[in-house]
Amino acid sequence: MSDDLDVELAPFDADGTLLKDLLLEADVALVKVGFLRQLQEKGGKLVRRQALPPDALVCGEDLRPITFGKAGTRLFVISHAWLSREHPDPMGIRLKELVVQLTYVSAENSSLVFFDFCSLYQVDKTHSDYRRLQPYDRLRAGHPAAMTPPQVKAVKAVIARMDTLYASAASEVIVLPVVYKMSEIEAILWTPIRHDYINRGWCFVEFCVAQMFNRVANAHLPKTRALLGVNQMIKPEKLDKLLQKKEKEFSIQEDQAAVLPLYRRLYAAASKAEMLKDVADGSPEEHTEALLCGLSALRWNVRRDFVQCLGKHKVHDLASAVCGALADDDFRVRLAAQDASKRLRPVKNLNESLEDKWKDDDSEARVEMMKGLSKEGTLSFTQAPNVAKQLASTEIFVVNAAKETLLPMGLAAADAVAPLLAGRGTLAREAAIQILDELGPHAKVAAAESVAQRIRSNVDCGPGDSVRQLLQALGGLSEIVPTEKHAAVAAPHLGSRDASVRCAAADTILTMGASGIRAASALLNHHDAEIRVQGLRALRRFAKAAADERSAVATRLDDESWTVRRAAIATLASFGPEAVEADAGALRRLKDEDVDDDVRLAATEALADAGVPLVGGYDKPDTATTIASMNELLNSLPEDFPDLDM
Repeated sequence: MSDDLDVELAPFDADGTLLKDLLLEADVALVKVGFLRQLQEKGGKLVRRQALPPDALVCGEDLRPITFGKAGTRLFVISHAWLSREHPDPMGIRLKELVVQLTYVSAENSSLVFFDFCSLYQVDKTHSDYRRLQPYDRLRAGHPAAMTPPQVKAVKAVIARMDTLYASAASEVIVLPVVYKMSEIEAILWTPIRHDYINRGWCFVEFCVAQMFNRVANAHLPKTRALLGVNQMIKPEKLDKLLQKKEKEFSIQEDQAAVLPLYRRLYAAASKAEMLKDVADGSPEEHTEALLCGLSALRWNVRRDFVQCLGKHKVHDLASAVCGALADDDFRVRLAAQDASKRLRPVKNLNESLEDKWKDDDSEARVEMMKGLSKEGTLSFTQAPNVAKQLASTEIFVVNAAKETLLPMGLAAADAVAPLLAGRGTLAREAAIQILDELGPHAKVAAAESVAQRIRSNVDCGPGDSVRQLLQALGGLSEIVPTEKHAAVAAPHLGSRDASVRCAAADTILTMGASGIRAASALLNHHDAEIRVQGLRALRRFAKAAADERSAVATRLDDESWTVRRAAIATLASFGPEAVEADAGALRRLKDEDVDDDVRLAATEALADAGVPLVGGYDKPDTATTIASMNELLNSLPEDFPDLDM
């Protein structure tokens, strides 16, 4: 199976990272299943977010340590039809239905639920002042029934990325499509919404997302199963017409402008093959809007494919959109955009117009040029590497201008300044760190991913200086965001033929703490003896911090290569006397029986330096005995035996 097919079949947001980011950034609250069950048992009905007791919710920093999914905490995302304009469940019947469905899918009391009314901030539409409002009137700022400005901002942030909730592999979507009728009395107290579930704007989009990403958890429900039996997705143009005819409708008209882009990018992803074929056939203008939507698709590989296609077939009219992908959240899309943008005429023209200006000795002229880049929109992102070079200037006003120019470029700037972290103590490195700090933790992670990917492409070839600098940059970033996969990227370069690259890889791994230790230890089983040696040397640099790897190192005492055996002895010795004593038997055997003089000497020195008896069963020898044993071994060596640097 090809890598691309693997990606296509892989679950979206498999570890729930994107989902958790959304929950944290938009201040979303999740409701405990146990609370919902208790509320239903008391005959209650669903309560808006602001009125819920704090112990019923999990939100903010309490979400950060949670691992979502069936292997951790299950998260159920609810797609439902509001039963009235004022309240989604005025009779309490939706709560009963929800609890039944949660029980059917074996939700535990500790499981969590996203239910819009309970999870997002809400206007209190049951308040008497709200009910007296005329159409298009609003509650005054600060009214107890209104949302505060930060709450409004949080809700808008969720709406802009709501599809992530219904697509993430870390969530399970429960669809509640039944629209219950109200009695005549209830219809007087509330304003019923009579549209079917699938003909409601929000419900339609939520269901299409959940259907495409295979997230529906309650397909046993007859009406849900019936909806799943039909591909609900339609062309965006047809959806627009249905909305105009009121055959599909948003109960809050303001939501339509925010929700339709989510649907369009979903449809673009579903129609990717057809659209890219038309682009290849020379007809991109037929899909201009859809292509733009495809560049914001949920899956990174879909965005990458659109970027690559637009670059390959030189769709110059969409150059700005391709350049916008230079700031994409995923480094693989950004790398694709770096290649694609170079093929587009507007970018080439911009590069040609600025080429000589970047070389201008007049620093004030360069500053003016950088200030003017904002007029180029996203095309200016292509100049981020040139702007980053200005951070090395000795003139502070040039450096400040470069910083001001880079910050609006987002992750395009993060990628551009990352290589500057290769230098230690330089002004350019300090400026790069400041930019990453201002862009935030996300930028540091993104920059590290980008550098790591560039290193991956140079595992077996490529200029040594470039790889060395990238490794040094990764080391600088890993001090900020050390990860297991970054250590695994650096570790293979311990076996590089270029000594400077080996040193850079060792230094980089040393910055990564436990991740670096595990990556170095993984090399001990490599088929190449030289790489096993380098893995041992890397562990040796960690000294006692890597002592937990003693067992793995001890297995190399029987390695077929004498250089590996000698390196294993030295590494054990670096872990301290306890490690040497733990493997004293194997070391004595090497001292007495190994075929290589270097290994016998190394074993003898390790035992002696640790104060471990050279002969099994002996008490700890005094200093004179130890020295005599060492002299006896050294005297047995030939006169021309080389001096060893251990």
